[in-house]
Amino acid sequence: MTDSSGHRPGHDPPADLSDPRIVALLRAAVALAPDAAAFASDPRAAAETALAVVAAELAALRDYRERTERQMEELFNTITAFAALDYDRRALVHDDNDELINAMAIGLNMMGEELSHTMKALVGARDEALAASRAKSAFLANISHELRTPLNAIIGYSEIIREDLVDAGQDALTVDVDRLQIASRHLLNLIQDVLDLARIEAGRVDVRLESIDLRTLLQELQTTLAPSVKEAGNVLHARVELTRPQILTDPLRLQQILLNILGNANKFTVGGDITLSACDHVEHGRHFVDITVADTGIGIPADKLETIFDAFTQVDDTATRRFGGTGLGLAISRRLCDLLGGSIVVASELRRGSTFRVRLPVEGPAR
Repeated sequence: MTDSSGHRPGHDPPADLSDPRIVALLRAAVALAPDAAAFASDPRAAAETALAVVAAELAALRDYRERTERQMEELFNTITAFAALDYDRRALVHDDNDELINAMAIGLNMMGEELSHTMKALVGARDEALAASRAKSAFLANISHELRTPLNAIIGYSEIIREDLVDAGQDALTVDVDRLQIASRHLLNLIQDVLDLARIEAGRVDVRLESIDLRTLLQELQTTLAPSVKEAGNVLHARVELTRPQILTDPLRLQQILLNILGNANKFTVGGDITLSACDHVEHGRHFVDITVADTGIGIPADKLETIFDAFTQVDDTATRRFGGTGLGLAISRRLCDLLGGSIVVASELRRGSTFRVRLPVEGPAR
């Protein structure tokens, strides 16, 4: 059965081999086939053979591309796993893989093995260091009584001896006893700083929250520090602007924080001004209080601002020799601020002074 044009339905009409364009296309296709020489005798058969070869090559290329894409995706997933610190992931090496892809897979696997061993060694070393640090902190926290008791006895007996010397009219000898008391108290303060840090690191510091009047606490601090501030030739100013003076916090820990900061301000300022200020504000629906201590002292170099809250750190060796101290005060203050749900930051300019800001939530630490 044929249509009106004489062709059978469902079959394409035969190509017109007199058309030079069709001949050129057929010659190009046949050129890809091994029997291209047959084109002259039977161009149609040669063209069909050539097209079959081309179709087979295209199918093989498509299979290769799909297989390669899967293999590259596997390599990509392995690299992604390494980036996520999953060094146990391995790329598969297949016999039918491209040699280059297999080489990449083998290289990645070798890298993963090395990274896995290194990471396990680092984790082990870290765990050992943490365990040693916890053991050290626990040890120091446990012997706090043994360290402080003899020093308190020395201080107590030196006070008794001084009173006896005064009663006996030996006032000249009291100078040496006074030096003994000063040295003993200084040593006790140093030991107390070390023990405080050890207790914090060992997780043995309890925070006892209670509602306090912050204005009253700041006034008490001014009274406590007045003699030492006057002795250093400094002037302590207070600017308290609180709409809500009540705050839920641990008063003893807050006093310790502020005494550390104010003590540093007084120590590193000579004949200058120290300003203690406080204000409250609302941020993201929560009420906070900012307590700021600003001084006109020696200041802190810009490259030291990131390290002053580290334990046993001073501004520099010169400051350590001149001003003394363990460098633990600010480290303890920051850790205590964290326990109270707050933060502490510093801004400073060399030879112009420093400003420390303690920010605490009015309602206490978030639970």
